[in-house]
Amino acid sequence: MKLCSKCIMPESAKGIVIDENGLCQLCRDYKEYIPKGLEALRKEIERSINKGAEHDCIVPVSGGRDSAYALYYAKKVLGLKPLAVHNDNDFETEIANKNLEAITKHISVPLIRISSRNHISKKIVAEKFKMNAPFGPGLMVDQTCEACEYGFHSAAYNIARKEGIKVIFWGDSQDESSTPFYKLFPHFVPTKWERLRTSGAINLFKYKYYFNKMKKEYGSDSPGGLKAIHLYDYVRWDQKVIVDTIERELGWSAPENSPTTWRVDCSLIPLVNHLTEKAYGVSKIEIGFSNMVRSGKMDRDDALRKVEQIKKNEDINKLKMFLKEMGISKLVV
Repeated sequence: MKLCSKCIMPESAKGIVIDENGLCQLCRDYKEYIPKGLEALRKEIERSINKGAEHDCIVPVSGGRDSAYALYYAKKVLGLKPLAVHNDNDFETEIANKNLEAITKHISVPLIRISSRNHISKKIVAEKFKMNAPFGPGLMVDQTCEACEYGFHSAAYNIARKEGIKVIFWGDSQDESSTPFYKLFPHFVPTKWERLRTSGAINLFKYKYYFNKMKKEYGSDSPGGLKAIHLYDYVRWDQKVIVDTIERELGWSAPENSPTTWRVDCSLIPLVNHLTEKAYGVSKIEIGFSNMVRSGKMDRDDALRKVEQIKKNEDINKLKMFLKEMGISKLVV
């Protein structure tokens, strides 16, 4: 299989074309993102921080790597007094829960956990998988994170309003975004009538029912005048620096023998990774690693070794059992 000579994107991936110099178009078109810097960040939040308040910002935390570092940065670098907010989304891994306790205790930050009633996030994901299954793995994997993202946004913004807090620190990074890859080809979006003609039609209505229930329960997911700060727009995202810091300062850890620290907080990730590869000829982890290699934040040979190890450890029977536990036993992985 031919790979891009710079990143690790395979030529078999949907939309990828490798030129005579061995480069894929993502590498040819890549432009390094230059963070705005610490001083720009300080100026951005200066007017919104209530210095006399008990808590002056909120950091949504998942138990994963990047949000843990955002919490550390808010308190230890910026000297703020954060509240950590977690949305219990039904898919936390054991290590995520362990990390949530560790990172907040190590730097004495209160942790607020918001839970969905009757496992509503799991129901939304299950119904969305079932309603999209007739259209193939690409649509199945699209928007898998929708319920979780809604829960995190609404929880963070509504707690901020309740506490009179104006600043939210998000730990998402452009370096790991899949958007540049997905822009290479058009996405199929079925019409309402196409959906109604499939076996997943009833699941469309169930999905909408559960999602409306979630909206009523959680409230709005709009920032509505709050200042949403994406930390890595200002501070260089560097996996090694982040992991070294949170392991040393916060007691954060990845699962034992895990080849990666990427998304160790979510039990859906192995399924998402697998379905992405079935749909697009490249796994989610390969897209992310390619981004990191392209931006000089990961060694190419190291990325290839880790991808091979992840694929070697993939357990199809476990994925099928996971789907069965969600009530989706008929879906083929």
